[in-house]
Amino acid sequence: MVSSGMSAVGYLYVNIDDCWMSGRDSSGNLVADASKFPSGIKSLADYMHGKGLKLGIYESPASTTCAGKTGSQGHETQDANTFASWGVDYLKYDHCNGAQMSSFQTMHDALIATGRAIFYSINPVYGSGSCVPPTCSIDEAKISNMWRIGFDITNTWASFTGLIDTDKPLSQYAGPGHWNDPDMLEVGRGMSADEDRSHFGIWAMLAAPLIAGNDIRSMSTTTKAIMTNPDVIAVNQDPLGKQATVVATPGTNLEVWSKQLSGTNTRAVALFNRSGSAASMTVQWTTIGLAAGAATVRDLWNQTDLGSFTNSYTATAIPMHGIVMLKITQ
Repeated sequence: MVSSGMSAVGYLYVNIDDCWMSGRDSSGNLVADASKFPSGIKSLADYMHGKGLKLGIYESPASTTCAGKTGSQGHETQDANTFASWGVDYLKYDHCNGAQMSSFQTMHDALIATGRAIFYSINPVYGSGSCVPPTCSIDEAKISNMWRIGFDITNTWASFTGLIDTDKPLSQYAGPGHWNDPDMLEVGRGMSADEDRSHFGIWAMLAAPLIAGNDIRSMSTTTKAIMTNPDVIAVNQDPLGKQATVVATPGTNLEVWSKQLSGTNTRAVALFNRSGSAASMTVQWTTIGLAAGAATVRDLWNQTDLGSFTNSYTATAIPMHGIVMLKITQ
């Protein structure tokens, strides 16, 4: 995370998934698997904090986790206190095995009571379907910092575009401190470079959490360039916390996305070609909430200022499954 340059551009949390635990001790406290974490979780957290990173951990509101390990049901206060004492900074709480939806609130309350700032990521989705605001039986935006909107992503075009479509109507629920989570990134895991750029770019536009799902120890130069592009990350991390919306569909499987950025009359725009062939696309200023007239345009992937344009900008030959990302300022 540090030597690759990931932490320098904002990747902060290292999150342990399921199977880190080996049960409970005689007092009912969670115990880390000594073969996997021989020094314990607190030692690991201290090590990460020394590198300027934060530690995330995993649990489930059921009696067992998704992989059949020890869950938190009935031990929420005890487990929250354990995580706080270890120096944990982030909890993913994963719905599995018949857990009650109300248990997400129970853990929220337990985390708050510890007095430690622990980022709370929940997954209320189990199996097919989704559990999204406002139809979910829990108020995700009030009890968590981010919530999964669909089942697990895979490294396929169909998977990540399906999650995009689930997230499209949910922009009003995202904002500072509470985010729609379309799941981790599959960049560098077998899709084309154009598809990887589209995947990362739309996640940035959606103000989605950017969670690396690839092995960052063996990233290609292309994957690293995508994952660490500072202009695109800045769109994702913009302090307004706005989630982009589709503002135009100039053709079949062609989408113009706009995201309001902090600063006067500034927008991030994605020209997203979901079709099977190259296409040209135009963004009109009036479509993205700007006035007609001149505006400056920056190409975010190439980190290049393109100059001033009047009323609109056209990108030609956007490759199939490709994206052009722009910052437009008036």
